[in-house]
Amino acid sequence: MSSKYKDSKRCYLIDHHSPQPPVVTLDKLNIEEYERFFDQANIDSLMVYCKDHWGVTYYDSKVDGAQKHQGVKTDWIQEVSAVLKKKDIEFIAYYCIEYDEGAARRFPQWRARKTDGTPLIREDEFARWSLCCYQTGYREYCLSQMEEIVQNYSPDALFMDIFGSSLCYCDSCKEKFHAAYGYKLPSDQDEIHLHMSDIVDFLDANAREFLLEVKQRLNAIDPSLAITVNFSCHYPKSVRDLLDYQFSEPLLKDNWFSSAYARDTAIGQYPILVPGEASQVYNYDTVSQYLCDLSSIAAQGCRVGMYSGSQHADGTLDMEEANRLGTVYRALEEMEPYLTGRTPVKSIGILQSDRSKSVNMQELSADAILRMKRHNPHLNAILGAMQLCEYAKIPYNILPEGNITKSLLSEYDIILLPEVYVIEPDLVLLLEEYAAGGGCLISSGQTGLWNADSTLREQSALHRLFGCGPAKIHGEFASNRWSAYLHSDLSQSFTGLLSCTTPPVSEYFIETVSLLENSSLETDSSVLELLHFDLPCVACDFDHWVNWWSPPPGEKTDYPALLHRNFHKGHVFYLAFDFFTMAGTEKYPYTNDLFSDLLEKACIHPPLRHHTDTPDIIRTAFFETDTAYIIHQISMLPKRFHGDTPPIPAGEILYQNPVKSAKLVYPIQQSLTLSENGTCAVLPPLTLQQIIWCEKK
Repeated sequence: MSSKYKDSKRCYLIDHHSPQPPVVTLDKLNIEEYERFFDQANIDSLMVYCKDHWGVTYYDSKVDGAQKHQGVKTDWIQEVSAVLKKKDIEFIAYYCIEYDEGAARRFPQWRARKTDGTPLIREDEFARWSLCCYQTGYREYCLSQMEEIVQNYSPDALFMDIFGSSLCYCDSCKEKFHAAYGYKLPSDQDEIHLHMSDIVDFLDANAREFLLEVKQRLNAIDPSLAITVNFSCHYPKSVRDLLDYQFSEPLLKDNWFSSAYARDTAIGQYPILVPGEASQVYNYDTVSQYLCDLSSIAAQGCRVGMYSGSQHADGTLDMEEANRLGTVYRALEEMEPYLTGRTPVKSIGILQSDRSKSVNMQELSADAILRMKRHNPHLNAILGAMQLCEYAKIPYNILPEGNITKSLLSEYDIILLPEVYVIEPDLVLLLEEYAAGGGCLISSGQTGLWNADSTLREQSALHRLFGCGPAKIHGEFASNRWSAYLHSDLSQSFTGLLSCTTPPVSEYFIETVSLLENSSLETDSSVLELLHFDLPCVACDFDHWVNWWSPPPGEKTDYPALLHRNFHKGHVFYLAFDFFTMAGTEKYPYTNDLFSDLLEKACIHPPLRHHTDTPDIIRTAFFETDTAYIIHQISMLPKRFHGDTPPIPAGEILYQNPVKSAKLVYPIQQSLTLSENGTCAVLPPLTLQQIIWCEKK
C-alpha cells in the first residue's frame, strides 16, 4: 500500500468544481503555473479533481455517458500526476459520489428521489447540486470511472467526496429497505421519527456495502492504493475501520475541537483535517489567521490540509493564496520535529457512542452530508464536554464506545458521559467496575435512558451508578426556553452563579428521585443531593406569560438536579439536565464554574494542567513521549480580532510529578523557570503560538 499518507503533513486542494464553458472556460490552464503554485505553497500532498460536483471529468473517460470538461484540451490528470511524481508529492485522486449534476441531468433515472418522487437537490446559498443514488445504474458508472483513474494514473490514494448514503425513495431503495426490515421505507415524518434507528442503520449499511465494493474492485487493480472518504470521523466505526486513513472537514466549533475529535476517532489511521473556511480567496484573511486555523490542526495531532477556490474561471491561479499558504506551511514544517512520535496525555475521557447518534434527532436530513453537518444531539453534547475540558485546561480525549475496555478506562481520572443515550449492558458493567475501583464519572440528562431502537426506558441503564430510581423527561416548561432553575442547599459549596442566584437549565430536565432510603444501596455507597430544581412560575403559551423573557422561578421542588454518589471507592456525579449540551451552546456561562466545582469535589490529580487567567483566549494541547511532555499553545485572538496578536500572559504549567526541566522550543529556544520542587513552570507571554518541551524525571 502507498504509505505517503503516513508521512505527508501539508495537503492542498485547488477547489474548482467547474461547469462547462462559457461559464468556466479553463482556456488558460497551464501546468507550469500549477508547478510554481506547488513550490510556493510548500505542499507535500495534493488532491486533484478527477470528477467534480458538476460530474465533469478532467481526463478522457471511456465510460458510457461520461462528460469531460470541454475547456480541457489535454489529459489534465496525466499532466498533474507527472509533476507530482517528479516532485515526490502525494497524489490523491478526488472523485465525487452523490453530487453529480451532469449525470443527474443526462440520466434522470439515476436521481435520488424525495418521498413524493421529485428529485433530491442540495439547495445551498450559492449551489443547487442534484444527488444521484448509487443503488441505481449510477453505481456501476462510478465504479467504472474510479477503476479507470486507478488503472491509468496510479494515484497514491483515492478520496471519495459526498460519499454517505442519502435517504432516497427511488424504487431500488424502497425495495432494498423492505427486504431488509420487512416493512415499507417510512415516508411520513412521524413514521420516520418512530423508525429513525432502522433508517440510519440502513443508510450506514449501504455506505459500508458500497465502500467494500470500491475497495474490492480498486485494490484488485492496485493493492497499494490507499482509500478514504470525506467526513470519515463522523461515520460509524464499522465504516471507519475499513478506511486506510481518515480524512475529515471540520464540523465542530472550529479546527481545534474538530481535530481533537478526528484524532481520537482515528487511532492508528493517520487522520487529516482539511478546512475550507481557513481562506477566502479574493477577500483574504491575514496570515496570522491562517496560522491560527491551520496550526490548531497540527497542535491537536492531525495532519494538515486546506482547500480553497484559488483557480480562476480561465484556469489561471490566484498566486496570493500560494504565498499565504506557503508562509503557514513553512512554519508548520519547522514545528514538525515536535508534532510526531507523541501521544495525547490522558486524564479526562469523553465517551462517544455510535449507537446514540440516531436518538433524539428532531428530523432526519435526506442529504447524507447535511445529516453530518446538522449534528445529532449526542455530538452537540460531546462538543460541550470538550469545551468544558478546554476551559479547565486539563488533558482530554474522545473515547469511541467500540474501543472501551477495562484497561483503557483505568488510564483516566474521569469519564464524561455527555448525553450517551444508549448504553448496552456490557458497557454498564465496565463503567460500574471502573467507578467501584476508584474512577470518577460525570453524566448528564438522558444518558442511558434510551434503548438502541429509540424507545425510552423506565430508568437509566446506569441508575445503580447514579443512585436514582425511575426517570422521565419533564417537558412541561419547554416553551419557556428555561424549564427550571437550580438552587443549592446552604450546606453545599459552589462557585460562580450558583453561589449567588438560581441559574437556569434548558428546555427540559429529568424528573427522578434519589435512592437515599433504598436498602439496596451498598453499605460503602451513599447518595447526596447537591442541587434541586425550582420550577418557573408559569408555562408560556398563547394565554400565559410574565414579561419579555423566560418566566422567573416559582415553586421549589424536591427533584434532585445534581446527585453525587460515592460508589465504593469512586465518585459518580449525575446532572439531571443536559449540562454538556448547554455548555456547548455558550449561552449558560455558569457551566464552566460548575464543572470546575465537580472536578474539585472529585479530588482528581491530572498529570499536568495549564493555569491561566485567560482560558477562553489560549488553547492548550497536551502530548507526551516516554521521556517528555509536549505542550502546544495557540492564541485565539487572531480569529476574534482580524489577525491581531498582542502578547498576553500565558500563566503556568502545573505537574502532578516533578519534571527535570522545561523549555520553550518554538518560536524560539528559551529555558523556563521551574519551581523548586519541579511541579510548576512559568510560561513566557504568548503572541500567536508556542511549544513547550518538558523533560520527565
